[in-house]
Amino acid sequence: RVMRFIGRHTQLDGLREALGRARLITLTGAGGCGKTRLALEAAGATLPAYPDGVWLVELEALRDASLLPQTVALALGIPISAGEPAAALLGAALQPKLLLLVLNNCEHLARACRELAELLLRACPQLTILATSREILRVAGELVWPVPPLATPDASVTDLAQLSGYEAIRLFLERARAVSPGFALTARNAPVVAQICRQLDSLPLAIELAAARVRHLSVEAI
Repeated sequence: RVMRFIGRHTQLDGLREALGRARLITLTGAGGCGKTRLALEAAGATLPAYPDGVWLVELEALRDASLLPQTVALALGIPISAGEPAAALLGAALQPKLLLLVLNNCEHLARACRELAELLLRACPQLTILATSREILRVAGELVWPVPPLATPDASVTDLAQLSGYEAIRLFLERARAVSPGFALTARNAPVVAQICRQLDSLPLAIELAAARVRHLSVEAI
């Protein structure tokens, strides 16, 4: 089942607009706050603006920073021979391209990502980079885009209609229904769902993991 993107429409619209004027945007925030999903939604929405494509490079599993240029080249299908300067060859290959490069999970490779981004942005005038990282890359011209937790009601909000409008509650409901199609918000359980979201600091990943437990547990038990 394809999971719908929940909420953050204002952020998504702003990010789409920013991609038209900034060449490097770094989405930053706590782990699990939804940086990757927001980046992918924005990238998908702007795909027509990039004739040479939108390319995702997953970096979470990469531990050797020296292999970053080769990893990016491999993701883009650019051949790099052993012993050749991979970063320079990558820059030359991308020089004429109008494309969006999404570098996902840069924080543990921040220095290497900064150096590669600087090289590519100099060499490739039509390249745009969208990065996700718990740390900013500190590249000249970088637009830092903080990704906050989802909107969650405080304990004073108990009305079902009001609770149902909050992003965190809507995300919990959507993901709970994915594993338990009969799950519904009620006047009784909605305040409990709100409490769960608050206890999880309104982080999307944590909310999704909690909602998956609805298959076996009541929200009170969760």
